[in-house]
Amino acid sequence: MTKAAPPATAREDLELLPDPDHNLSVEEVKLLWSFLHGDIMIGGIRQRLREHWGLCPRHSWAHAVVEIELWQAGAGQRAGHQPFEIGILYEDLLDTMIRKLTDSRPRSRMSVLTPRGICPICRDLRGPTIPGIGGGGYAGSDSAALTIEANQMIHMRLWAAGTRTLWHVCPSCAGTPNDVNGVLCRPHILQRGSLTNEDARTLVDKLSDTRDLLVPLVESMTQSGRPSTGTADASWIQALGWFHGWNLPLALASLDAESQP
Repeated sequence: MTKAAPPATAREDLELLPDPDHNLSVEEVKLLWSFLHGDIMIGGIRQRLREHWGLCPRHSWAHAVVEIELWQAGAGQRAGHQPFEIGILYEDLLDTMIRKLTDSRPRSRMSVLTPRGICPICRDLRGPTIPGIGGGGYAGSDSAALTIEANQMIHMRLWAAGTRTLWHVCPSCAGTPNDVNGVLCRPHILQRGSLTNEDARTLVDKLSDTRDLLVPLVESMTQSGRPSTGTADASWIQALGWFHGWNLPLALASLDAESQP
């Protein structure tokens, strides 16, 4: 007997994974597609994203999936299917986090790492349905068809396969908690409940390295930008992995490994 998929409104607290039980709903894709087409640039929204450290984990990765899978045109060598807005957003979030951690004291660090407010996509999913909207999407787009395309994660898998050897994965996410060289992601630092001065300095250095790689990645997606390097290509996954956990890219990498002869 096939297990029934959970309703759209119940998926907000699920991890985003590449399987039918965790797929994005039509409503989620509709909201994220609209978000990408303008809401993300609104000053109040950008400030809420800084306070909340982006969207929630599910919708942060979903934001990347929707942009990479559905945006088919763009500047630069790839001309589409690339994390352009993701790169700009996380350069901003990393700048903010680096500044706050640099200025923080041990007792305030967990507060710095803790999100404030609510994910804007979760908020809109919980809100009342707007009469007359029906099944249409942003600018008359076919949200149902876009959702099928997004959930295939074809281009996300290519990004994961092409950068996997360059990731510095959180040891707790990877199931290797004794790895002393790894850097915990933000959710696992919060779970541990402390961040020493030495660990904070190391973390700021690592986040600064990621931020510095995001800059040439974003530039490579502009008309005059140079092609990016492999480490730059991995930087946006590194940023999202640190802020929101590594479950989705690790699952994608596992699928790629299983498909190898």
